[in-house]
Amino acid sequence: MLDWEEKAYFCSQNQDNMYTKRTFLAIQIPSSEEYTSMVTRLKNNLTHEKFINYCRPENIHLTLKFLGSTPVDDIPAIIESCQKVAKRHQPFTMDFDKTGFFGKNRVPTVLWLGMNNQPQALFDLEADLLDAFDDLGYLRDRQNFVPHLTVCRIKSLVDKQFFMKVYDGIEPKTYLHADVKELVYYQSILQPTGPIYKVIKKIPLG
Repeated sequence: MLDWEEKAYFCSQNQDNMYTKRTFLAIQIPSSEEYTSMVTRLKNNLTHEKFINYCRPENIHLTLKFLGSTPVDDIPAIIESCQKVAKRHQPFTMDFDKTGFFGKNRVPTVLWLGMNNQPQALFDLEADLLDAFDDLGYLRDRQNFVPHLTVCRIKSLVDKQFFMKVYDGIEPKTYLHADVKELVYYQSILQPTGPIYKVIKKIPLG
């Protein structure tokens, strides 16, 4: 997550208006007791770390396409295109049972949950959607799709060695399960306390 100065800047620069909305397409992931317990243990063990920002459980999602500033006139066509793609794909399930982190030189910046068994249905859906967005002029970036859920973002660590000890102690098990039956097209509103996600449209699969 952003620090206070960054949040204030982005709120002033990127706030939605009557002409554009900051949007993205995602799969909503329901929270669970296992997940909240894991996050609580992390917080309790890392109380000395003041620069770790944990994602809100109600905001958990798997991003399929981030569009950014989107003209409101484009939104109906985006929804229609996503509906056409969604009809071609059947529901599937996901189990998030793997932890990892992003960061250079073993310095963590993001702690995430992933999947040991990634369903092919997810990659087929994502590829189909990216083709549709290309046709709409929202071109794909060069990065490969790495399905993950952000648990927390780390600006800096007081004690990296202890953090890695806590990280290594995370029990390997399923923390989140999702029966994927729909896509969700969101509006993201940046606030000093973190982003607020508003549902623009839910789009069923199949």
